[in-house]
Amino acid sequence: MRKKFDPEEMKAVGNYPDYPTHFMVGLPPLPPHAKWNKPITPKENWRLLYEGKKPYWIPEAGWFNCDVLIFRPRMHPDNAATHLVFDQEAQMSYDSDVQKGWFDLDWEWVEIAGGASVHPGNPAVTDINCWEEQVPFPNLDDLDWEAGIAANKEYIKTEKMLQAGMLSGFWERLMSLMDVDKAAMAMIDEDQQNGVHRLFDRLADLYVDYVDRLHQHFNIDSFLIHDDWGTQMNPFFSLDTCREMIVPYLKRVTDACHERGILFELHSCGKGEKLVPAMIEAGVDLWCPQIMNNYEELAHTYKDTRIIFGLTILPPPTDSEEEIRKLAKDFVETYKDCRVALCDMGAGPVYTAAIYEYSRKAYENYQD
Repeated sequence: MRKKFDPEEMKAVGNYPDYPTHFMVGLPPLPPHAKWNKPITPKENWRLLYEGKKPYWIPEAGWFNCDVLIFRPRMHPDNAATHLVFDQEAQMSYDSDVQKGWFDLDWEWVEIAGGASVHPGNPAVTDINCWEEQVPFPNLDDLDWEAGIAANKEYIKTEKMLQAGMLSGFWERLMSLMDVDKAAMAMIDEDQQNGVHRLFDRLADLYVDYVDRLHQHFNIDSFLIHDDWGTQMNPFFSLDTCREMIVPYLKRVTDACHERGILFELHSCGKGEKLVPAMIEAGVDLWCPQIMNNYEELAHTYKDTRIIFGLTILPPPTDSEEEIRKLAKDFVETYKDCRVALCDMGAGPVYTAAIYEYSRKAYENYQD
């Protein structure tokens, strides 16, 4: 029997370690993240949900001050080039908006978007059937593993779920090499699909090797790939195309994660509801869909599958603590029988604390 909820669990017993890279370049530093007296660690709670069991509380996913510790070591060129460095070293400074990443690509920082992309109009790959001749393929031996290991010994000692991430996956990698319009055509053009398959096959080998090395050197709990599959209105491609062109290769990566006890998250922006069957077939454990997707329908339709949905919560339309707690209670009642996590996008401490309290009470009688 689990320990019953005690309000003392929500009292701070200190703060989680803070590092200069706990916020993205250009964003202001975050306040300290208080550590509560919870009955189990956030890492242990995540593992229960990953293993198909009831967690002690609905966990909180996200980038900052949540139950996840993002780890993006600067030894990976794409992390540095795209301003997505999260490690133990000092915050990086940049003397140019354009930085070199894998495949000899130039990533350009776009301030208004808060992210980096490859500037379109001069694609590195002009013929996908000849990509081997047009771009250099990365070699993981070129990364400075010894320096990365030495610099992050304390960072990886965390009670949170330690999540390594990587830009980009399969579709995004194709877009960065070819530009989006040409990449979309290559996914469905029979004369180009063979080249795409060869690229994705080689990428799967690279990503599996990267997962294995991260597992060996840093003992990660989770691995995330960025691969935006949708626009604001619809997916970039059909479910059948996704199954044919992406699922076999993505599944090799998720299988490698699962063999090592690692949770796999797909970071995929856009309206991707139609592609959830492909995510499940590929072995995706966690997807945090944006708000244009139907959360209730997703969570209840797929509650008996492996996939966990991280549901984005925006700031409540009220300052009343009573009303905010009511919103949180309704959220728990709606989703307590589903496989969900919370993604706080400004919901605030009253809301997230109430989610913890009400979900702890909802799950306290569960038999482990």
